Order: sequence, then structure tokens, then C-alpha cells
Amino acid sequence: MALDSLSETGIDLPPETAILPDTFPVRAAVAALAAATVLTAVPAVAAIRAIPAAKTSQAWKLKLATRYLPPATNRSRYDVVLVAGRAAWFFGGSNFAGNGVPKAERRQNGGWHASDLPPGLHSWIAAASATSATNIWAVTAQDGTVINWDGTRWTAVPRGHWSTKAQFTGIVAISRANVWVFGAKSSKRAGAGTWHLSGTTWTHVKGMAADIARASPVPPSTVPPGTLQSNTASPATASPATASPTVMWGIGGIHGTRNALLKYSNSTWRHVTPAALGGFAYTAVLALGPSNVWVGGSVAGLPELGHFDGRRWSALTMPGLVPATGMCRDGRGGLWVIANPGLGPSAVLDLGPKGHWHTAKVSNTSADEVLACAHVGGRDATWGAGKAAAPAGSAAAVYGFGDVP
Repeated sequence: MALDSLSETGIDLPPETAILPDTFPVRAAVAALAAATVLTAVPAVAAIRAIPAAKTSQAWKLKLATRYLPPATNRSRYDVVLVAGRAAWFFGGSNFAGNGVPKAERRQNGGWHASDLPPGLHSWIAAASATSATNIWAVTAQDGTVINWDGTRWTAVPRGHWSTKAQFTGIVAISRANVWVFGAKSSKRAGAGTWHLSGTTWTHVKGMAADIARASPVPPSTVPPGTLQSNTASPATASPATASPTVMWGIGGIHGTRNALLKYSNSTWRHVTPAALGGFAYTAVLALGPSNVWVGGSVAGLPELGHFDGRRWSALTMPGLVPATGMCRDGRGGLWVIANPGLGPSAVLDLGPKGHWHTAKVSNTSADEVLACAHVGGRDATWGAGKAAAPAGSAAAVYGFGDVP
């Protein structure tokens, strides 16, 4: 990895050395500079409905910030995180504002390890999925390269017949020979569509599945319907024995809109239209079990969550003005919900097991944000992927809540 020297601070960092907040004294100064640039935006945030502070004094802590260069204005960030076995993986790119390359960082055995990705990749990692610590899949956003980690190294998987100019937005790995990739279109870029890898053959899946943005596989569960329950594995980290190859929930578009909820079962994608979610524009999906599925989105511009208890869907009002862009277990029977307003202080919302909302602070400035999260099984700890303030551009950042290993 290439890192800047932060010469404006008078501190030179040697090559291949990341910025560790516990040992890098100018982090607070950098954050303060960034906070000063958004002071005029703070009054607007006051209009958002207040959310009680978290019951615990814990907050999200910056664990690692890495700036990938050149140039100095690169907007580096991680926006994908998953936990596989005893390792946590963070995926993103060197520059989300222009020409950049994908990046991956691994946390294992208390140390940080920059991961060598296959040569010739472009843009950034759009999504990742794992069935075990030795079977991790990821896809790049804008050149459509699918890569696989076998426990030792990353390799590029032979492509399907998709356009390298189209974008990818999601991936689900069911097994080493059963992988789905999704490419929903946007206002600026065509989508690659939905593709299914069976064995060594990619098949273009059309019809209702043509414009899926992302999907979440349903693991089996003994959780009683209607309850939030912590688990040792999230859908992104489930083993082949705990992930169902026949059931997934997805969100995407039908007829040019972004308001479609889809379910894959019996080898077929079908459009689901719950009455409780009428008018819903979907932005996030998380399946925690057959009777515990969550979606994030908005109705008439106001954020809401939807929950499926195995029998029916229900809608829940959500604090703030921004819909959820990500969700994960919080390890305490509740749910972390990511919905960054982009102004003023940043925090992650927490929906408790009894339905009460709280916040856990990330930073005093929106220059530092958690963009994705993954619960660490067996403990009250969650990893976060995101961005951090820097003198120019931004740094790819890793955050932790609780006793992250």
C-alpha cells in the first residue's frame, strides 16, 4: 500500500505503515480541522428528531486509518466489512472520487495485514461475501472482476459475458461453486444485471432478477418469530451448513424504479409486495433467519425499517431524515443501523431488542463515518468500515465498538 507522509503535520510516516490512532497524536487535530469546515451545517441537523444517547458510555473507536496514494487528494475508504472465522476483512478502494484501485485489509491474531489483490484491478470493491475463512468472494464496482480468497491468496475468477463498462453492486456466495453477483443500474451508469455462477459457468438471470442491487441469504434459525436474537454468524459469514442455497431476500428495481423487494426460493426470483411496506423505496436488506428479515428504506422521503417475522411484514418508524444504508447485529439482541446524514457529528443508530432507539457516537464531524458493520460472533463487539478525516481527501478507516479482537 502507498501512504502519504502527512508532511503538513511535520510527521513523516515510513512506507507500508498505516495511521494508528493510539500512536498518532495528530488525529485529533486533523478531526478538529475537518469539524471546523461543517460548523455552518450544524443548525440544520438540530431539526432532526432527537435520539437518546446510548445507555453505555461506549462509542465507536477509530482503530486504523490508511491513505492510499497518489495523489494526495485521493478519497480512500472502506465500505465493506465481513467477519470470516477469526479474521475481519475490510474492503474498499484507494480513490472513490476518480481513478483508483481496490484495496483489502485483514485483521487477524491482533495484527493488520494488507492483502495483495490480483493485478490489473480498477475502481474499488463493491461487495464481498464469505461461506468460510477459506472461501471469500468479492466483486469490483466498475470493471466487473470477481475475485476469490482460498485461505492463502486472492485469484481472479473467469468472467461471464457482461460488459466491463457496467457496474456491480452486490454479491452472495452460497458455496465455492454457487455464487451470485448483482449489478443494478444508476442514474450515471448501466448495471451489469444479475449473474449466477454454477460450477464454472456464469448464467445471465433475467426477468424479475434483472435489476437487483443486493441480496441477503437466509440462514436457518431457531429464533422465535418477531424477536431480535444475536447469533454467532451473520449472513455474510455463514458456513455452507448454515446458509440456505434456496432462499434469499433482495432489493432492486422493476420498471426503472428502486422500490422492489424480491425473494428467491425454489430456484425462482419473485416480486413481493407487502401491504405494510406500500410506497417503500428500498436501500438495505439483511436476512438474519427465516423469521427475522430486515429492510431499510423510505416512504415519501422519510426513513423507515421493515421487518418480516416469518408470517408478515411490518413497518417501523426510524429517527432522523436519512434512510438506512447498512445493518448488522449489535451482539446484544438488537440491530446496528447505519444512516449517515453527512452533516455535523456522526454516529451509528442502535435499535434495542425492546424497540428503543439509541445512538453510539463515531466522531464530532461527518468527515469520520462508519459505512458498514459486521458483528463479531460470541462477544459484544462489532467492526465498522468507513472513512476518516485527513488533511486532503480522506483515509480508509476501520472502527470498532466493544471488545473487538
